[in-house]
Amino acid sequence: ATDTRPRSALSRRGLLAVAAAVPVGAAVVSTAPAQADPTVTDGETRIVEVPLAEAPDRDVDEVGTVRVLEGPATMVAATWEGETPHQIRVRGLSQADGTWGEWYDLDVDEEIVAAEAADVDDETGAESAGEGRPAAEPVWLDPVDEIEFLAISDGTDVSERVTAHVITTSPTPQEASQGVQTFSMRSASSANVDTGPSGPSIISRAAWGATESWTRGTSASDSLRAVVLHHTAGANGYSRASSPQIVRGILSHHTRTLGWADIGYNVLIDRFGQIYEGRKGGLHRNIVGAHALGFNTGTFGISVMGNHQSSQASSAAQAAIMEVAAWKLGATFHTDANQQASWTVGVDGTRWPRGTVRSLPRFFGHRDVNSTSCPGNALYGRMADLRWGINTRIGKTWRNHYNAFRDGGAASKLGTVTHGARTEGSHTVTRLTKGLIVSGSGLHARGRATTASFLANWESAWGRPMAHYRQDGDRYVQAFDKGVAARENGRNRFVPRHFDDVSPTNAFFLEIGDLAERGITAGWPDNTFRPLRNCRRDEMIVFLYRAMGSPSFTPPRTSPYEDVSPSAEFYPAITWARSEGYAKGWDDGTFRPGDPTRRDQVAAFFYRAAGSPRVSGSSTGFNDVPSSHVFAKEIRWMSQAGISRGWSDGTFRPTVPVTREQIAAFFMRWLSVTGRL
Repeated sequence: ATDTRPRSALSRRGLLAVAAAVPVGAAVVSTAPAQADPTVTDGETRIVEVPLAEAPDRDVDEVGTVRVLEGPATMVAATWEGETPHQIRVRGLSQADGTWGEWYDLDVDEEIVAAEAADVDDETGAESAGEGRPAAEPVWLDPVDEIEFLAISDGTDVSERVTAHVITTSPTPQEASQGVQTFSMRSASSANVDTGPSGPSIISRAAWGATESWTRGTSASDSLRAVVLHHTAGANGYSRASSPQIVRGILSHHTRTLGWADIGYNVLIDRFGQIYEGRKGGLHRNIVGAHALGFNTGTFGISVMGNHQSSQASSAAQAAIMEVAAWKLGATFHTDANQQASWTVGVDGTRWPRGTVRSLPRFFGHRDVNSTSCPGNALYGRMADLRWGINTRIGKTWRNHYNAFRDGGAASKLGTVTHGARTEGSHTVTRLTKGLIVSGSGLHARGRATTASFLANWESAWGRPMAHYRQDGDRYVQAFDKGVAARENGRNRFVPRHFDDVSPTNAFFLEIGDLAERGITAGWPDNTFRPLRNCRRDEMIVFLYRAMGSPSFTPPRTSPYEDVSPSAEFYPAITWARSEGYAKGWDDGTFRPGDPTRRDQVAAFFYRAAGSPRVSGSSTGFNDVPSSHVFAKEIRWMSQAGISRGWSDGTFRPTVPVTREQIAAFFMRWLSVTGRL
């Protein structure tokens, strides 16, 4: 059942008696679905409003006066003015054999406003405008040529206040052809919803023929707190062959007659154990439904098709309830259907006054929160057994992502699940409010905290997160299997791996990657960068040469250095640096190309290549670099420019060699300072 409202509100429970065309699992052979009206074809649905005051009447033994609706139909619903009739009953004259079918009671037990219930804010109670007519939900009759309609209150005929909504559905050509051939819904992967690893088979909206142009947008919650069990009420004897027509008839009545955004439940289960995708927006998300007034946000509504007040749901349906509830709770990392969660009532019309705080289990029935018999006495009596079965299934389901969630810091670090596990590219992904969990073929899941922008921009090409995101100066960075994501200057970028020995967790990964992308370094032929090796003087100079754009230069035929041959690999760059005044070597005529580059030398090279800019002050700011140091000015400039600020103990350590990974960071900062990025 669905949201309850005070009298003079619109009922919707039976409107959701959704079924599907074929079973999920073993193949079946059935007869072709019947077509009630030759003028309604190819999956079309027609709705005709008939005020009963304008319909002829007749007396029927043991029933009394009924209204007669002539013409082909498959379903019927009702709306009325004024007080709700105590009883509305219908039956149809079968097209197949010309006999009258059984009487069905249209459900008038629950009523809600004609506005779309999903548009009711659980916190404020604000609701969208609607027609305001109360209504009974549609009943499936099979193809009939005539309908008898009874509406009474206190034994008096009140049909003059009632309008019948006569619905005529039709099979699609595909359904008609499937009716006479073997077909398995499981074998048609495109017909099923992606429910991730070990998820249940759920028949998609496309498979049962939803006309999406009839629907409006839906919203989603940041978390799932519970699963709510319902029944649709209405007929229990529907067939597989008629199921898709029932679905389309209900969708048409919901959206075109009542003006709702969509079906109210998140999934529906038929008596054959088939599970159908309900409200659109993605079953992997926490789509806000319209099934439990005041408790729509943060819940997942499961409705078993049929009336289970006195008739128990089939064993197949109960198994499907447990399967889909275990999947949804498990996918959102709730491991116990009996666990209590606290709720604050935010609207009027529930079982409790607004502002009341209540504790409810992760799996509860509609009657637990609204004044209703839903999901029926018979089915509600099975709640304890269903919770046990759900927990058993949660314990046996795929827990790869749950383990990663737990190991990654759980909700305090990663937040709550917004998108349950499903396939994205070559990975399986769970998205949370503050984190991301990713696994792949043969890869264990990793869960790490991330930023909203990284979460929104993540692609399968990034791989699994290797670490939580971190702040690095004025930017945010995060390591993934395939590279590093960075948020800089209001924009995201992803830098892929360039070298086998530079892990994305390396603190200088971005700078090394940026140097490689700019052609400043290519590493070694074995695809290594050797980040911890000291940067040689000749390497420093060739990096500087490339960073300056590899200017045209003709090296001298005779080397100015005793230890640098004209045939040396970096001879052109070294002699270029000498000609520009950036590096002149030692007084003994050597350049010492294989020596490690010291930190004070780096400062000198960068300062000169920057044009020897004016430097303010006289103190270097470092306790190990006196003003008399040969490179005091250069070190002071490099510190003021933000290229290197030294260590936390106030030292610069001028004679310490610079590693290749450190020189990458220095170069990228120097390029930024000198306007070369």
